Amino acid sequence: MEYLINSLDCQEIERITGEDLKTIKQWKKGYRKVPVSAIRLLRLYIDGEASALLGKEWDGHIFRNNLLFIPEWRRGLAPSEIRSLFWQGQLVSSLKTEIELLKKELERRNLEIDNLEVKADFYRRQLVLESRFGLILQRSFN
Repeated sequence: MEYLINSLDCQEIERITGEDLKTIKQWKKGYRKVPVSAIRLLRLYIDGEASALLGKEWDGHIFRNNLLFIPEWRRGLAPSEIRSLFWQGQLVSSLKTEIELLKKELERRNLEIDNLEVKADFYRRQLVLESRFGLILQRSFN
């Protein structure tokens, strides 16, 4: 905890925590106990540990150089990328719905093609039969 207070000057701590300079000087000298809330803010500011302020669910998530580093991800995410994740999620959901509709349409058309192939086969056989019957009739009358 001491490294948090001693690693920054009083003005910087004032800017981060919002405490007045007199109180901060008392913290530095050890006359006054540093509140837990100030410790959490300083841990977030200095170490970038999101869990310091947001809870254990954020263990391993680090804020550094205006980027959020996630344990499962190699590079940090900029604020604009984090905002765009919402829209990408919406797009994925929309595309999944569209894919399902297209699959149903494809299935319907494949059934239609199968039915047309059955009809075409029937008419092909009919044509062959009628052609043979026509040849038989033509030979019998000539």
